[in-house]
Amino acid sequence: MQEINQNLLIFFNNFLNNEFLKTPIFYMADLPIFFLPIFLVVCWFYYTNKKNIVWKNNLLFIFYSTLLGIIISLIIQQFTWHFERPESYVQNAEKLIMNNIPDASFPSDHATVSIAFLTSLFLFWYKKIFYYFLPFVILMLISRVITALHWPFDIVWGTLVWIFSAFIIFKFRKNKFLISLNNFIIKIMKLIKL
Repeated sequence: MQEINQNLLIFFNNFLNNEFLKTPIFYMADLPIFFLPIFLVVCWFYYTNKKNIVWKNNLLFIFYSTLLGIIISLIIQQFTWHFERPESYVQNAEKLIMNNIPDASFPSDHATVSIAFLTSLFLFWYKKIFYYFLPFVILMLISRVITALHWPFDIVWGTLVWIFSAFIIFKFRKNKFLISLNNFIIKIMKLIKL
């Protein structure tokens, strides 16, 4: 299994040999993640203006899915095995774009947030936005493997966990605690005109 992981890493890392691809890969490894907070804030203001509490609830569920994904990732990082970043394995290490990454390779924070967010977009009736954002997430995750920030299997195996976090929130969206929490947050935000 590790041999497949290493061969895939070398294959993807070789894309950095192409000077034309270096700059887009650099930007794609990080930029798409900024869509998440922008989407949530813009939609929140839009639904505040429209006085649409139902869709505000959906935004909160999307946020919870992402938060649950982060919590699961932190638990994995604290209580399971530690995978080193693959940058030391790659032969052409001078081609690396990103340097000095302090944390473990698995699970990927970018992948955690983006996959949990993307899955919850689909589940909570933002299917068009899901399909628009999907190619950017895929390019971001591939770019993170190309730059040797993550092993290919970090992304593949982690994806299952993060999809699971979105499904958990979707399954419990009618839970009394979550409904009360949403009502409390919406009430507080209304008091400050948000």
